[in-house]
Amino acid sequence: MAKFSLDDADDDPPVATGREKRKRDDGPADGEVEPPGARDSAVAGREPAEAEAADRRGPVEEMADGEVEGGLSVQIDPDVLDCSICFESLRPPLYQCQNGHVACFSCWSKLSNKCHICSRDANFARNIALEKIVESIKSSCSYAKWGCCKFINYTQRGTHEEACLFAPSVCPISGCGYRGFTGRWSGHFLTSHSSDVMRFKYNQPFEVNIEVSVPFLVFLGEDDHLFLLQNNNLTPFGHALSVVCLRNGNLNWMFSYEIEATSRKKPENKLQLKASVTNTRQCTGLYPAEAFLLVPFDFCNSSNIALNISIERCAVV
Repeated sequence: MAKFSLDDADDDPPVATGREKRKRDDGPADGEVEPPGARDSAVAGREPAEAEAADRRGPVEEMADGEVEGGLSVQIDPDVLDCSICFESLRPPLYQCQNGHVACFSCWSKLSNKCHICSRDANFARNIALEKIVESIKSSCSYAKWGCCKFINYTQRGTHEEACLFAPSVCPISGCGYRGFTGRWSGHFLTSHSSDVMRFKYNQPFEVNIEVSVPFLVFLGEDDHLFLLQNNNLTPFGHALSVVCLRNGNLNWMFSYEIEATSRKKPENKLQLKASVTNTRQCTGLYPAEAFLLVPFDFCNSSNIALNISIERCAVV
């Protein structure tokens, strides 16, 4: 069975949203184009001798971890796999007019038996051969260069990339739009948001004063992990404070935090919470965390909340 390789992962892949996630203006990255006529595995960087040995073994099929067995690997322009009307991936059932113009099922049902290319009446019929080709295609993830080694059915590529662990995160600062990866946040914040971030060291408490109207504060760890102190106004009860980590990629570290709020009126009165840090890839606004510190409105003064925070890090075994 033939498997098709789609080498279209960018060095800095975009966030896949809407129709644009299906259209690719750039060709293969430098160094990834296979020699003309080469019958090769989709595993990048094989020497000619390896390819020759693979030919003697027979067809190959690429697996998620880079191993190969059974199947044939070829290259194809991804745009030919998109519907020419909605630009989404072609998914069976597929229909074509007498001249071979293809439309996906969703668009075909809206054409009223009139071809969108021929612009004349047409009798659409199923294209079984193309359906089998589409169903056989396995594609690498757009974020392969960032660590994702999954090979998925091409028709399910968009669904996978929307939830992919290695997809970039969007900067939480309103109106920024920068897409970043864990380990690359410091350069962005020091350049664009130096006044909006607080750097800290793990296991060392630090003091924070957060204005009651500010929805979150940004903390940057010494290893470049990005944390958000969320301030969720829960009227009429008070402020729900929690810490989340904005990160992608392999989750090799576990984080926990301690947060302590001190009363402005009576400093001897304190509220404390120790909890695990919640991981998120996108900051889509405030939301109730599984654990949070509820600070009543009467506990803080009218303008800010005094906090003492410590974030701890431990390796995942």
